[in-house]
Amino acid sequence: MDIEKEKVYRAWPSGPPTYQQATSEYVQGITHNRQWNYSLFSCFEPGSLCLMGCFLPCLTFGKTQTRTRNPELSDYSHCNTQCSLFAFLALLGSQWIIQTVKRGETRERFGIEGSCCGDCCVSFCCSCCAIIQAEKEVELRTRPELMGYQMTPGMAYP
Repeated sequence: MDIEKEKVYRAWPSGPPTYQQATSEYVQGITHNRQWNYSLFSCFEPGSLCLMGCFLPCLTFGKTQTRTRNPELSDYSHCNTQCSLFAFLALLGSQWIIQTVKRGETRERFGIEGSCCGDCCVSFCCSCCAIIQAEKEVELRTRPELMGYQMTPGMAYP
């Protein structure tokens, strides 16, 4: 499989997952990469994400945070808590603070190298590009077919 072909951004999960072996070199090249799979300046494609990230960054930020908790986006709402918090902080010109914190959490969760200082500089100076990079990265690394076997949740009584 071609890694670059698989690194195409998918705005919404598509169809049921096809679980592959999580130990293959192909999968580990994506999921265990210590660097960002997308560069900071690969934010111009796809066009829809670029426009959304530049003109409505709070929506993209909220979607990324929802995707972090639930890769299937089954409980996603365009106007969620993270989106509202980002929008409020943006009115004060300090959205880069929460963006720095969440970027650090993303790096830590996926084992990406970097520092808080770097996250702060990127979030302050290139906010839109950083939001788009985080969305693309989280989308790629949380794809069910790249995460390997996922145990189904236990049965619950109503």
